[in-house]
Amino acid sequence: MVNIGIIVGSTRPGRFGIQPANWVSKLAKQRGEADFELVDLEKVGLP
Repeated sequence: MVNIGIIVGSTRPGRFGIQPANWVSKLAKQRGEADFELVDLEKVGLP
């Protein structure tokens, strides 16, 4: 199965991007055609 990452690129306080990313992730996981993973750069711990 194909793996697809849904990336939240903003790490700023008060960011908005996490809301639509969660929505897209929820819809994508219902399809079942691929494995979708939400990748939040704030939690990844980039320098």
